[in-house]
Amino acid sequence: MRIAQIDAAAGEGAFYADDLMAIRAGAAHDGLAYLGMPVTPGHHAVRSPAQALLLRIETDRGAWGWGDAVAVQYSGVGGRDAPIDAAALAPEVVRAETALRDAGEVDFVAACRVVEEIVDDAGRQLHTAIRYGLSQALLHAAAFEANVPPLRILAPLTGLSEPRVLPVYAQSGDDRHLNVDRMILRGVEVLPHGLFNSLEAFGVDGEAFLDYIRWLRRRIDQLGADGYRPRLHLDVYGMLGQVTELNIQRMADFLVRAERAADGLSLAIEAPCFGTDAEQTIELLASLRSTLRERESTVLLVADEFCNGDEDVARFVAAGAVDLIQIKMPDLGCLTEALAAAAACRAGGLDVFIGGSCAETDVSAIASAQVALAVDADQVLAKPGMGVDEGVTIVRNAMRRAVVDWKRSV
Repeated sequence: MRIAQIDAAAGEGAFYADDLMAIRAGAAHDGLAYLGMPVTPGHHAVRSPAQALLLRIETDRGAWGWGDAVAVQYSGVGGRDAPIDAAALAPEVVRAETALRDAGEVDFVAACRVVEEIVDDAGRQLHTAIRYGLSQALLHAAAFEANVPPLRILAPLTGLSEPRVLPVYAQSGDDRHLNVDRMILRGVEVLPHGLFNSLEAFGVDGEAFLDYIRWLRRRIDQLGADGYRPRLHLDVYGMLGQVTELNIQRMADFLVRAERAADGLSLAIEAPCFGTDAEQTIELLASLRSTLRERESTVLLVADEFCNGDEDVARFVAAGAVDLIQIKMPDLGCLTEALAAAAACRAGGLDVFIGGSCAETDVSAIASAQVALAVDADQVLAKPGMGVDEGVTIVRNAMRRAVVDWKRSV
């Protein structure tokens, strides 16, 4: 395909851009809003509506595709780019259009490579959100021009032989109880995230978190269908490290108690702790994981922060730091980067978790579902938004449609 033009329109993400460091420091809720001032560069409030840049790519043969440039809820921390400012990113779209037009005839992979290699005078790449959105549009334009479903473009890159509807992981947001009921009634395979991002939620000694796991376990038995045994996957945003002062033995003690509270269900803890950079985070998680295994604990550790590219993922894998890595789609850039990250996880013996953010859009969620199918992921995040029902249906139905399209396109 030859790229003819790129159009852009300011849009909205399905949730909010939040300053995680301000929240961790004690920013108080006021209804849906947070009080106080932001502390992370790029945030103009502790909470503000997530922005998006809606991108349309058209080829010289009249094929076209949409992709949405979106960032994660907690932008600006853990090595991530700053939150989206749609107006400020407009010049990056112009640079991308020029580079792609100058590239001439390209396939999907080559076009993504062009996007990833664009740098400014200071050597900085395009914002990860722009790269993410452009690659979605390129995938759909390539599929349109070839008259095949998008999954047929991705499958040769991963060796996919037959797609299947994958297990879904849902996130509750702050509504940790009612939203769990929604997940259980829908038979979500992995739940509930929990959003334990503050001392108020986690508890100064973690007891509030443990009480929640006990309630969660009982609720699954009360509402779940016969034989329903989901994996419990909870994100604590480094709060365990904060309340234990990064003491490995105390963190391990706590996670063994959490495992008992899960009462036989598989338990995964995302971001139990993180350091000031990737190196310290890897060291902490590797030590904690080793300690847990010495105690014959089966708690799974999950990395998120500082895993912002396939090279980062490979470092966590090589260090044996975690059992699972969230391949957080908007943080990696082009969809091809997520394919490489998934391959690194597989090569290291890890399951593949295709994640993302509540702050995304329906378009980016559907593109992520295509990537998840292509790599035969072990779990895929239900997104966007924090309403559960919407994200679960968008992602599950996207996978179902893709499986039908695959069969019809043989």
